[in-house]
Amino acid sequence: MAERSYLSIGQVVNYLRGAYPDLSNSKIRFLEDEGLITPHRTPKGYRQYSKEDVDRLEVILHLQKTRYMPLNVIKQKLDSATDLSTLAFEVGLLSDLPMKSEPKETKQKLHPIEDVPDLLGVEISFIRALADNDLVRIIRSPQNRELVDGRDFEIIRLCSELNRFHIEPRNLRQYVTSANRESSMFEQVLIGMLGMDDSDDERNQKLERAFKKLHDLTDGVHTALLKNRVFESLNAIVEDADLDTVDDEISRAQAARTKALASETAQSASRTSGRTSTASRRDTQAKRRKS
Repeated sequence: MAERSYLSIGQVVNYLRGAYPDLSNSKIRFLEDEGLITPHRTPKGYRQYSKEDVDRLEVILHLQKTRYMPLNVIKQKLDSATDLSTLAFEVGLLSDLPMKSEPKETKQKLHPIEDVPDLLGVEISFIRALADNDLVRIIRSPQNRELVDGRDFEIIRLCSELNRFHIEPRNLRQYVTSANRESSMFEQVLIGMLGMDDSDDERNQKLERAFKKLHDLTDGVHTALLKNRVFESLNAIVEDADLDTVDDEISRAQAARTKALASETAQSASRTSGRTSTASRRDTQAKRRKS
């Protein structure tokens, strides 16, 4: 079965239309005429778009939509960029582009692997790389057809987005190990939370809510830990010199608190002594009056 490394112009339109509803074949051809994109051509002249072509097209459409840039300015920006992924990040494309989603009936369905490029805009070789690293499964039918579970589509899309940052499937194996380890912990907790439910629908709804709550909490811990590690490494937030400064600040603060406490103690003792002296004088005066 031959793998497809390119998308047709119609497949590119279908892939991007969710984010850019006005996109059409003619608009893509116009951008080509203006020299902004240069798709591969088959011997018969058909246009074929690589992943890099699609990424470049997304940057163009994003800058038109959000920055209202004229095409000549966009072309200059693209030509001067050393890395397309970095440019996409700088202009906000990677964070602004909505993730595509499928209806429930698509997710819960097995799809021939050759249909996935049309559905998700990724190459078959990329899906195989995900499967080789245990991120998704390629299922063999009795007639030896290769099938992809629709429930893996979200993983495929997320990994495709990460690929923009040059994070390849082999770099994501650690998350497979982590998911395998965490799943047993989740299962133990969720079994206790589910209890006895009257119907599968009720059980599934409860499971969804409980899983989301657990995931949000554990994901929050993971995100905070990861952020701290990365920022400490890249920004050297706590250096030796910083530690000396922190020590000095803490010492000054402690000295100030000690001085304030001593002053307060002295003032309190003075007030107590004053009250005692006053009471003593009153007692002495009272005794004199009696005598």
